[in-house]
Amino acid sequence: MKDLDASIIALLKSNARMSVTQMSQELGASRVTINSHIRKMEQSGIITGYTVTLGAEEFRHNVSGWIMITVDASKEEAVIDELAGMPQIARLFTTNGRWDLAAEIQTSTLESLDAAISRLRQIPGIKETDTSLLLSSRVG
Repeated sequence: MKDLDASIIALLKSNARMSVTQMSQELGASRVTINSHIRKMEQSGIITGYTVTLGAEEFRHNVSGWIMITVDASKEEAVIDELAGMPQIARLFTTNGRWDLAAEIQTSTLESLDAAISRLRQIPGIKETDTSLLLSSRVG
């Protein structure tokens, strides 16, 4: 049944709003079976939510970038908690090497990006940042 789970996930990744009826038709399984598998994956944490993917036109109206961050090791968890609470931070990763964290930031204007970066730099425990703006998407 792992193959069915993988097929359900693939369909949901391509269209998170796909109905159980559509999935059952495409996968040749009953609605009850599909629904049961989805419920089990949600309960076990395999599926943690559903999202909206914006098209390329919408992307051009947003300002996005990556912020590389070094933190005081004793304050890393507090910094992560603070960053996770910022609505402008779309994704946050721990890293190895020179930087401790990598944050994807998204705002509607350069001014709001500047304000968010200023707020981020004031978080106790953040030692250094380096920001790169995303200019265009070449893949995906």
